[in-house]
Amino acid sequence: MREITASIDIAASPEHIWNTLTDFSGYSEWNPMFIGGSGELVPGGKLALRMPVTPGGRAMTFTTTVLVADGRLLRWRGRLIGPAVFEAVHEFALAPHETGTRLTQREALVGALVPVAAPMINKYEQVVIRLNEALRNRCQMG
Repeated sequence: MREITASIDIAASPEHIWNTLTDFSGYSEWNPMFIGGSGELVPGGKLALRMPVTPGGRAMTFTTTVLVADGRLLRWRGRLIGPAVFEAVHEFALAPHETGTRLTQREALVGALVPVAAPMINKYEQVVIRLNEALRNRCQMG
């Protein structure tokens, strides 16, 4: 198993951050990880998330299953064939903090492809950090 974790403090309410995070139509304006998305934010709902494969290259859409979407925690699971091959559980957790909200983004990766994909996962980890920073900048805009 491989886990990626990145936290950031944002001077905004959890509700404001949640609304920005779940506004899939606005992703292309600020989000470095996802350029779009759609779907139902209910447990068992499907999300179609669009990611750029390479800068300026073709984008890839993948489908995930929502596990939790309650205004403070958004968690989904994506699979390639099944958990033995590749499974990722991604979450955004929002917790009130003295200066606003602490956002913690986590992703747990399991399956046979994880060791093989290590170089790509290392680059992806940097995109997770950039997403946190971009969300902070978007939510703290005047």
